[in-house]
Amino acid sequence: MYRRCDKEPDHAAYTKFLIRHQNELNLPYSFPVKLSFIAAPLLYGQALLILEEESYEIAGAAGFVLGTGANEYEDTNVCQIEVAFLREGYRSSTLFARALRVLLESIRVMNPAVETVQFWAPADLDSAKRLYTRWRGLPGSSVRIEGSLALYSVSFEELDRFSRCYRRERITTGYAD
Repeated sequence: MYRRCDKEPDHAAYTKFLIRHQNELNLPYSFPVKLSFIAAPLLYGQALLILEEESYEIAGAAGFVLGTGANEYEDTNVCQIEVAFLREGYRSSTLFARALRVLLESIRVMNPAVETVQFWAPADLDSAKRLYTRWRGLPGSSVRIEGSLALYSVSFEELDRFSRCYRRERITTGYAD
């Protein structure tokens, strides 16, 4: 189950969850900078909670903003994923596919004109490399290394097409109220 963080209790749950797991987020920054990545989707984009269906326990969270800091957030055709995290016991291909569908639908609702989805990760982070390996064959995908960081980028439409093929079952993108 997925829930958009539209209300104060969800903002608090999202923030507390990610702060509790901040060492697992693989963000190579000081805590104040990590906090800005956690908070930016609440202020300038969309944050999502991923809930375990039976217990409603938080299994993960994701958040994105439209635009990039380098372009003063005027390039709203670019969606930057600020944070995406699933707790260890919940990491599976099925949940990944469902979360990706919900994330893409949220992006489309906020701005149907998004052309590119991107995220930064440590250049030596194996889990990001495994994820990007799934995307690298898609037209319009790229990776750019800048020092110790890598910018992974892919066309929104190609990622959307990929996510539809990737899923094993019909995935609904409805949100919990």
